[in-house]
Formats: sequence, structure tokens, C-alpha cells
Amino acid sequence: MKTISLLYIEDDSDIQEIYLDTIKEEVDTVHLASDGEEGYELYLSLNPDIILLDINMPKLDGLSLAKKIRATDSNVKIIITTAYGEQDNLLQAIELYLVKFILKPIDPTALKEALLKAKNEIFLTDKEEKKQIFMLDENTFWNFESEKLYEDNIEIKLTKNERRLLKLLSTNRNKVFTFFEIFNHISYDDFDKDYDANQVRALVKLLRKKVPKESILNIYGEGYRFNPIEDD
Repeated sequence: MKTISLLYIEDDSDIQEIYLDTIKEEVDTVHLASDGEEGYELYLSLNPDIILLDINMPKLDGLSLAKKIRATDSNVKIIITTAYGEQDNLLQAIELYLVKFILKPIDPTALKEALLKAKNEIFLTDKEEKKQIFMLDENTFWNFESEKLYEDNIEIKLTKNERRLLKLLSTNRNKVFTFFEIFNHISYDDFDKDYDANQVRALVKLLRKKVPKESILNIYGEGYRFNPIEDD
């Protein structure tokens, strides 16, 4: 399971200390910052999964920091703490996609609930992303979503038709795709093209030079089936 890291940005070190135990119960790693600028620098270098920050901080306030982060990062989970008198500022944060606002003094239960919500969102995203990754051998994988093939984390260039073929086969690892189905898929934008099973065979032969051979099985008399290695 994915390990979770959290960046806690709060200018009052005593407040940080009070809630550290609660935070450490829910995440694997905690990093501390005492102002917005330091927090931003740590965010850039550490790439945390969750950011817990106060709305009122020196050098760079919490809302400005959250906006700066959201300008380039829609994935990191952000939780903002705020004093009662600062709540009007939260109207500015509607589009920042925060996990939760927590009113100070912080209720440990509310903090724990916010952290659990953030973790659940992270694990769900991680699970969905893994569904899109097919391991073809120990060193080679196909990313269904990005339509990219990698070996030793280096992208292997595919032609348009090679990419279309691999995309089609990986839509259903249990289905045998016929020559006709494959031809129709790779030729859908060329209406004048006549069906040619040999073109499909030639394309599979070319693709097999770029993927582990057993990744694409030839089902005699029927067609081809995708065959990634089983997940652990």
C-alpha cells in the first residue's frame, strides 16, 4: 500500500507540537514548515501527498499558498485550519478543491476525519491509476490511459497503428479480437481501405518486436488476445 507523506505548515511551533501525535497516527511521514515561503519550498522538493496549513501565516498566507500550488497541481490534498474571525476569507477558496476547513482551536477528531478523507481519496486515485497499468514483463509496461509503452522506464516509440492495436487489445484481456475487428479499429478513419488480414498479421509482427512476444497471443483460427503478466 502507498505510504503517505504530509507537510504541516504552521507558524506556531507549540500548536504544531500539540497535533503531531494525531497526525503521525494517520500518515507515515511528517515534514514541518513555519511560514508560507518555507512551506512552498518544501512542497516543491518533497512532493507531499497531503498539505495541512494555517490560513494566517507570515511571508505567504495560507490561501495565497494554496492558490499558488493549485496553479500547477490538482492532485495534492490540502487541508486548511482557520481561526473563527478569518472565516470570511474562505469564500476565496471555493475553487481550491480543499479536503476540509478546520476551525481553530482544532478538534483532534475533526483533524483525524480530515486526514482519513484525504487518505481515502489518495488510495482511490492510486487504485484507479494502477488499473490503467499493464505489466508485460518485469521491465516493460503499457499505460492504457496515456497510450505509452515503457521499458526500464524509458518510453518505446509506437506508430499510430501499433498504438491503436495495443489499446484495442488491452481494453479486454479476456477477449480474442478477430482479424476483422482489429482491421476495422486501426482503419476506422480510412473508409476506402479494403479488409486485409495480412496487414493485421504484419502489424502484430511489428508490435511484437517492441513488446515481450507472449504479451500478444495468437489464438489459432480466431485472432489475437492481450496477455499481460498477472499482478502480484
